[in-house]
Amino acid sequence: MDYEPYKGLISLQNKPPIVDMGFNWRGYAQFMEDKFTIIDKHKQEVAFKQQPAQLDFLYHMSLYEMLLVLKARKMGFSSTALGVGTTKFINGKNEKCVSMSFDTSASQKQLLRVKHYIKSYEAVKSRQLGREFKIPFKYNSKNELVWEGKELNIHGAYDHFQNALRVGTASVDSFGRGDDVSFLHLTEVSLAKDIDVLMAGIGEACLPLAPKILETTANGFNSYKNTWDKSVLGEYDYAALFYSPYWEYSEEYVQKKYRDLGRLGTQEYPLTPEEAFLTSGELYFDQLSLRDLLKLTREPVQI
Repeated sequence: MDYEPYKGLISLQNKPPIVDMGFNWRGYAQFMEDKFTIIDKHKQEVAFKQQPAQLDFLYHMSLYEMLLVLKARKMGFSSTALGVGTTKFINGKNEKCVSMSFDTSASQKQLLRVKHYIKSYEAVKSRQLGREFKIPFKYNSKNELVWEGKELNIHGAYDHFQNALRVGTASVDSFGRGDDVSFLHLTEVSLAKDIDVLMAGIGEACLPLAPKILETTANGFNSYKNTWDKSVLGEYDYAALFYSPYWEYSEEYVQKKYRDLGRLGTQEYPLTPEEAFLTSGELYFDQLSLRDLLKLTREPVQI
């Protein structure tokens, strides 16, 4: 897979990478392309091939334990993170993957997407085996999938394992101490009331070096904005990444969206983190005026 990370387009890295997260990002991208399908904008079922921003997202999962991602809309990051969790659920041993949203309607769509990934994987596996293949679920509920298996070890005995994948609406009560979560994905985190309180509880539920992915669009000046600012300054453990719409769309397309959508266009397709926060949420002052004033500001002089 030919890809080199666009390091020049990634902003605000103040955290040195972990030497080895044990995360083969190229392998995950290839597995998702080979085994999973998605429904594209033309309503066609196609292979889940990662786009440049999604590949870069995967690349940074291999470098950092905690990612704080701020993005424009419709970048496909939730689909990619769900794909990683589903891949771990299918291929791993004693994996407990959790993907949750702060938007109830979005969490329902997440579970449908996971089940679509699994259905497409079973279809590929069936073609390879020449017979019908189904994952032997122990539980297949509205918000959790569990399957159990066994593997022959070097001593000639079987090691039993259980994999679980939980999808739902996020809250502090979603996790318990000692849950042994091996992969965590939280989407639309800007809707959370207090990220510090949330992550304090979640941290106790996760295994050491378990990937923790927090991705979202902005929602004004709130708890997420505070977490973002402190992460940019290196005061928090998150690696902060911003993805502008130019990762996926041409400048001509973005400018057309600005003309067509007016104020909403800047909110949906922010070009900088500052613009993302200024044009979202409920503000007293006019959003576009604030954006224009921001362009006139200068960096503070160091004395």
